[in-house]
Amino acid sequence: SIVHLLEENLREEGYEVISGYDGQMAINLAKSGHPKLIVLDVNMPLTNGIKALESIRAFPATASIPIILLTGEVSDTVYPLIESTPRLAHVKKPIDLEHLNSLVKEFLRRYTTED
Repeated sequence: SIVHLLEENLREEGYEVISGYDGQMAINLAKSGHPKLIVLDVNMPLTNGIKALESIRAFPATASIPIILLTGEVSDTVYPLIESTPRLAHVKKPIDLEHLNSLVKEFLRRYTTED
């Protein structure tokens, strides 16, 4: 699955990875694990990536965590949200792993030294 592919890729890049398999799990892991970065798919079971993003940003302890959305959709909801939300970027599907790795590295460099 895509979760395992991304997990393996990010571990090979030297990152510690905690994986979730649906939007509600992502919200819970964000609150309990306080990750430095979150990668969310827009289309996830239980709670989609947009709703998970909104929940994560609504909780003060997780509000500033940078998030990368994965999307294969062209959407009037997703792109304006990305443009207007700080610490948020996207990667189009099919995923270019080099692009994702570059974005992860940039987000971690930019936002972990800022805090």
